[in-house]
Amino acid sequence: MRIRFVAIGISIGIALVLSTVSTTNNQAVPVSQQNAKQAKAIKHDDIVQLTDLFMHTLVQETGENYRVLEYPDKQSIVDAFKHITTENVVKGYVDYYFYEENGALYLVPTETPPWFDKQNAYDVVQLDKNTFLVKQDNQSEFYGEYGIELEFTYLDQEWKITKITHL
Repeated sequence: MRIRFVAIGISIGIALVLSTVSTTNNQAVPVSQQNAKQAKAIKHDDIVQLTDLFMHTLVQETGENYRVLEYPDKQSIVDAFKHITTENVVKGYVDYYFYEENGALYLVPTETPPWFDKQNAYDVVQLDKNTFLVKQDNQSEFYGEYGIELEFTYLDQEWKITKITHL
């Protein structure tokens, strides 16, 4: 498996490791220790877990006429994504793949979106200290050749998908 990390706009030198910053209690803390606490690098397992959870949550078990069994309405399925992605990101998917009728939630019978394939190579680009862009080119029988870009941001002590672009 090939994973490439590219740092954009980040330069870490020997001077950074040797410099110190004063804290409020006048205790000197090496900058490298501060950065280690603040900056977070995404791992392959984080990417796979979140992309798998996203698709697992999007693809729902249905009953008669594609009625969703686990969630009663769109808002409840949006809420189910809260540890995976932001509401802004998932809202478009929920609006496209689900509809409400007669007090129930239904799945539109269609293909899943072109998605991240954990078996294929991808590139990781660091956008800032806690945001990474995962870029992947794939091919499927249904979609042919396609690309996907997923932005991951470390928010509130967890990774979330904060942007999805289908190319």
